Parts: sequence; structure tokens; C-alpha cells
Amino acid sequence: MSLSASVVVPRVLSSPAVMRQNPLKRKRDDEITVHEEDDVHEHTKPHPPSWETLCVLGPYMDPETLAVASCVSTTWLECFSSDDLWKALLTTRSSQRSSPYEIVLKNTESISCKHLVSAVETDAKRRRKDQVAEPVKISLSDLSFIIHVSTKTNKASVYKKGKDLEFGPSDKFQLEADVSNAAITAGEDDVMMTWQVMYKEKFFTIADTTRSLGTKNGWFTDKLEDKCNRKLVGDVKPSFKGEVLEKIGFSVVDSDGWGSLLLDGFLRYLQRFFLE
Repeated sequence: MSLSASVVVPRVLSSPAVMRQNPLKRKRDDEITVHEEDDVHEHTKPHPPSWETLCVLGPYMDPETLAVASCVSTTWLECFSSDDLWKALLTTRSSQRSSPYEIVLKNTESISCKHLVSAVETDAKRRRKDQVAEPVKISLSDLSFIIHVSTKTNKASVYKKGKDLEFGPSDKFQLEADVSNAAITAGEDDVMMTWQVMYKEKFFTIADTTRSLGTKNGWFTDKLEDKCNRKLVGDVKPSFKGEVLEKIGFSVVDSDGWGSLLLDGFLRYLQRFFLE
């Protein structure tokens, strides 16, 4: 009896019904299944975005981001260089105040929309950089100006203190000197003009030019020295009383946009020479 009972017990323990109900066994099976699924996900690589997705994202990007995205691959380059995409960007930006896009696009047929945006944005970025330049560290009252005008027989030198000049921070900087006592007349050749500035012990020549006064019109000097490599020139404006040269006006102009430097911009221009 005891022998047959001992034989029956193993058969009961090894029955399939008991194994299916064994919680430890089910837990092991579940653990194995989970690890297999994780392994599958681990080796699955995401698919790159489709062509259609890139075209949908394009209109929501700014020009700089579009340019960077164009460098990812040849597919992205082809997608983000689409003239339709850049033309849509032009249409949006041409509605902005003081935007040059619309008029330039109408009068330029040989340039693509992408290159047009690139050129205008580069110019805007340069102007923004100038607008957030370093703070003004010198004041107009720290400066003195010397203006020389001479011919072979006559000459005049005018000394002006900065503290005697009146400008608002948003005013264009302009020097005007009365040189009528030199008796220089219209039509004279080889008239030399020099504009210099003093700051403490330092001395700097802003511009010098030699010009015939064959006409009474103003002129631009050669490119001025500039620490920021901008295309600055001097804007010279003579005024006459009859045939006699009465006054000489001088301002600094950025030939990239033909705008005159304001007072703060002119002081920043000078401090790069005096303080560095």
C-alpha cells in the first residue's frame, strides 16, 4: 500500500494541470516574454521623416534654420531649397513694415527667392549687431574737433569743443565749420580739407580729402578707417555765400545703406580707436 501510494504522488505533481496552475512557472514565462519584446524594440531604428513631412515643416522655419536644415543631406537640400517654399517666406515677410522684399522681388528676375532672402537677412543681421553694440563709454564733452581747409594761398582752421555742440541721442552727428575768413572761392583747385578729433592726450584724423571746387555740390570722401570693417565714408557739404565758401559740413555715412551715423553711433566709432 505504501509503495503504490509513493508511485502515485509523482504522477500527480507532474500533471500538466498542476504545472499550468503553478504561479512561479507563469512568472518565469512572463519574464522571458518581456525580455524578448524589449530586445526587439532595442534593435528597431526609427524611420527618417518622409518627404511630405519635411515640406510641411518648412514654412514654419526661419531662414537661418532652413539654411542649416539644407545641409543635413541631399534630400533635405532639395526639399528646403524649393523656390516655392522661399517665395512663401518672402510673401509673409514682405507684409512687414519697412520690408525691402516686395519691391526687390518685383524688380529682380535673375536672383532666386532663396538668395534674395539670404542677402536681405544678412544685411538685417549686420544692422542688428550694430544696434546692440557695446555701450557708449565716451561723451561728446570729452572731445574736441579741428577742421582745416586750405588752398595754395589761403587757409582756415576751426577749433570746436564737443561740450559746445548740441545733439540729441537720436540726432545725426554733423560738424559744421565757418571758414568764410579764408576767402576761398568756387572754382579753386586742390582744396585740402581735414577733420580731426582729440580725446585727452590722443589724436585721430577722421578724414582728409583734396578736391576741386569746380561745382558747389557736395561729395563723399574715400572709405574711412573703421575697426568693424564697415564701408564708412565722409559726407562733405559745402555752402557758399555768393562765390565765397562760407561753411563746410561733415558727417559719417555707412555706404551699405547710405544712412548717417547718429551721435551714439559716432561716439562708438571713435571709442574703438581711443579706448582699445
